[in-house]
Amino acid sequence: MHRTRTLTAAAALLVLSLGGLTGCSSSPAAQPKSHMTASDTPAPGSQSPAATTAASSATPEPSGSCANTSAEQAVNENIDKVGPAFPKGNVPDAEWVAIDTETYDPCADLSWVTLTIRRGTASSPSQQMLFHDGEYLGTTTQEGIAFSPATVRLSDSAIQVTYRWAKEGESNAGASGRAVSTYSWNPNTESVDHAGEWPPGVG
Repeated sequence: MHRTRTLTAAAALLVLSLGGLTGCSSSPAAQPKSHMTASDTPAPGSQSPAATTAASSATPEPSGSCANTSAEQAVNENIDKVGPAFPKGNVPDAEWVAIDTETYDPCADLSWVTLTIRRGTASSPSQQMLFHDGEYLGTTTQEGIAFSPATVRLSDSAIQVTYRWAKEGESNAGASGRAVSTYSWNPNTESVDHAGEWPPGVG
């Protein structure tokens, strides 16, 4: 009988231990809104660029509603809606041009086209146009950001953007600063949610 009570007590301790571990698990944090929604709140924390590298090969699944516009049409019809590359007006003739239109998908919940300025340099302002089922939504940020970001698709409705910026004392060529953001289509609000970070002074 003494051996039976000992085993029973050990089993009870094991159950309590497992229960404690379960109680400590965390739930996903609420994501803040992007510039295209009614509100925009700070992100709960930074995200490492390596955290979602494996997801960059995700292939979007058709959402069931596709636009009839090509990438070139979608960009040309909406590029004038993008704010100026230099809001202060010091380069009035700066013109936005698409870097690559292959990232546009008329059937995806969220797709994008990255812009830079014509005859620009590596550190020239860039901007990103966002689309839902081929319909133009707006841009990822209110104003352009220096350096073209690295963008990967996480799913049909989400993308990850890694921004580059020069830390104090660094040249543009040696800019090592990184800030990672995710943008996700929210079907409930029919808008885009933002989570993560922007470079200093942006957002």
